[in-house]
This record gives sequence, C-alpha cells and structure tokens, in this order.
Amino acid sequence: MYNSEDILFHIKHYEKELNESYQLLGVLESGIIKGNTLVAESSIEQIIKHIKFICFFTSCFLDIASSLRGLVDCETNWERKFYLKNGFVVIYESVKTFGKHQREIRNLIMSDFPELEEKYKVITQNLKSLKKEHKYNKLIATFRNKAGAHYDENFEIYFENLNLIDKPISVKTLSDFSNFLMSVIVFWSDFIDVFKVKIEKDMKNTKEKTNGNNV
Repeated sequence: MYNSEDILFHIKHYEKELNESYQLLGVLESGIIKGNTLVAESSIEQIIKHIKFICFFTSCFLDIASSLRGLVDCETNWERKFYLKNGFVVIYESVKTFGKHQREIRNLIMSDFPELEEKYKVITQNLKSLKKEHKYNKLIATFRNKAGAHYDENFEIYFENLNLIDKPISVKTLSDFSNFLMSVIVFWSDFIDVFKVKIEKDMKNTKEKTNGNNV
C-alpha cells in the first residue's frame, strides 16, 4: 500500500467505518436496544466492548495509513522522520493492546464461536511473524520508549533512535502493520456479526418459549 491514491481510498473507507461504528456504539450505550434475558443483556455488553475494540484498531489503522501517505508526499528529511515516528508509536500501541486482550478473545472464541478459531489463529500467527521480521521487541519497543512517545532528555540518544528507524525498510514496516490492522478490523467485524446472530437467535427462542407458555 505505497500509492498515495490507494492509501487515500483506504483512509476514506475506514474513516467512514469508524464513524458508523462509533454511532452504533452510542446507540447501544444509550440503552435503546435491550435484551429480553440476562444472557442477552450480557451479550449486548460484550458487543459494546468489541465495538470499542474495532474503533480503537480502526483509528490505529487510520493513523498508520496517514503516516504512509505523508511519507509518499513528504519533501524534507524531517517530515520523513516525523511520519515514521508517528507510525512506529501507533504500531507499538496497537500491538500492545491486541496482546493485552488476546487470551480473553481466544478463550471466548474457543468456548462460544469455534467457527472463527481458524481465522483468529491466522491473525495471531501473522502478528508473530511480523514482530519477528520487523524486530518489534528490539527496535520498535525501544524506539517508542526512547524517541517515540517519550523524548529522552539526552538528545544524542533521542536522535540516534530516530535515525535507527529512518530507513527504507521502515516504510514496509508501516505498510505490513497497516495490512495486519485491516485484517484485525475485518475479523472483529465478522466476530460482532456472529455475536449479533447468536443474540437474535437466543432472544427469538426465548420469546417463542414465553409465548408458548402463555397459550
């Protein structure tokens, strides 16, 4: 995803997706939509949590994509460093957040949504490969702490770490992780769709059971 027009297309698409997800989040949190059982209500709360995940990862994707577009169009060395720095910080934060919830999501999938297990496994394996290829622990995490999110007061340390990522391969790093985030967004959208179908089915069965008892 190196072409400026292609990047802009994805930015516009996912910006629209983010706005729609955020609007849905507002509707669900307002309490307008309610479940007819405690289980259904709990499931709606779960959906709210997962929509927040989608919003977070979509915003991360938009930040990285915007950095990539900036890299395509930048005219100075400092602009290049700025966009690379922003992209690397977003990579760190998005991967850290994904890892924080990874076990919880895996357990939920294995217990209630086994049909999504293979897709989730592909995503986690892909992330593992990306972290190794792009030196997540040695380069990206160190950069984030020394020059990305926290400026080291020793300018030499700050500038040396900034120069470490100012390389052609870093553009591929941003592109690879933006593609990874797209796969995460698509997966979570599918996850919510399956969750929604399950809730609707449970609510329908409960309603039919209640009506049957009232006959």
